[in-house]
Amino acid sequence: MLRIHHRLTIMLLLVFSPAVFASVLHFKNFGEDLQTKALAPHSTFHYELTRALAKAAGFTAEEAERIAVIDEATDAGAFTGEKGLSVTLQGTKRVSADGLYWHFARRDRDNVTNEFTYPGARNTCAYFSGSADMCGNNQPELDEIENWAVYGRATPSTGTPQISYDGGNAYQEVAGKSMEALAIYLHALADSYSHEACMKAEQFRGHKPRPLECTAVDWHLDEEYGRNENKQAGVSYTEEAALATWQVLKWFRQQNGLSANARWSDAQAESFIKKWISLEQALMRRELAVKVFETL
Repeated sequence: MLRIHHRLTIMLLLVFSPAVFASVLHFKNFGEDLQTKALAPHSTFHYELTRALAKAAGFTAEEAERIAVIDEATDAGAFTGEKGLSVTLQGTKRVSADGLYWHFARRDRDNVTNEFTYPGARNTCAYFSGSADMCGNNQPELDEIENWAVYGRATPSTGTPQISYDGGNAYQEVAGKSMEALAIYLHALADSYSHEACMKAEQFRGHKPRPLECTAVDWHLDEEYGRNENKQAGVSYTEEAALATWQVLKWFRQQNGLSANARWSDAQAESFIKKWISLEQALMRRELAVKVFETL
């Protein structure tokens, strides 16, 4: 009944409110699939999964928590993790003028320095060839974000995000080549897969009621985790996004002289990712990721 009510509410908003329709175009990515007594509605991909992978990649528990909290806060602008860390961000909200840049970024086949290939090896700018929304100078947004987050070489064209750790009373710029910037990059990277099927099908960045690949609820909450047994069209994108997250976590450590070794091999990470995605219920995905995070 709750899911039916959720879908009906969105349908009514789409039909009766043009202003809200514009907002719904940016409604979900790896949708807020879970709320607990301790945590606000959030994405188990952006928070629990990312946190477990960060610790497995060699980050400390505190660093992994910070990365995951900021990753989740990139969506709504604020998030408090279960360890009490609270983050507020300005300049990255999905429902904002800058939403397309951070949440519907295009990516190249390879990273910006051509030193590794993203899972799937696809240039998503190619989907927009000849459209009004072609990549500027044929450069995917993700290249610019990576340059800022990993190497400190550039400033995001929408402006540098601002971060606060005290509930929004005092903000400071998110420095390039920092763990905070890495977290925002990881969010944009994962979303570049989450929204890719819609880009491919419709040359469109956003959400709309049809086709399935562009929907805010059915695609992100069902298809990406294989809950529609007849299609499971989104599972491969979720798996590639998780593998890309793992890849970039390790790459950031290598490029920034962080010496602690990864706690997992690539094979272990891939096995965990497949198992995590196979769990259709968000609470089960959370429980697995928390168990891994706590025991690593």
